[in-house]
Amino acid sequence: MEIYLLITLAFIYFLTVILLPQKRQRQIWTTAYIVSFIITAISIGYIKIYADETLMKVGELNWYYILYIFGSISIILGLINLWMYKSGLINLFRNSKDDEA
Repeated sequence: MEIYLLITLAFIYFLTVILLPQKRQRQIWTTAYIVSFIITAISIGYIKIYADETLMKVGELNWYYILYIFGSISIILGLINLWMYKSGLINLFRNSKDDEA
């Protein structure tokens, strides 16, 4: 299933490159990143808080420990990146003229 998702996102990316101006592309893909970042943070928090009520038992959750660690690291790195590029993100979504730069 992941390969189909990768192929679909690559196809949509190439369509946006062909059909949309560069600023609109950046807005779409930055918004997609932020939304997926928020969903990842919520899902990791849900797994951490409600581990005993999910379909997995706590013993089976240990198998996902590395995945959980890297998910947590990606959340922290995502927050750092959003903080570092906050002025660029604000300018990306604030300026109304469609500029190719």
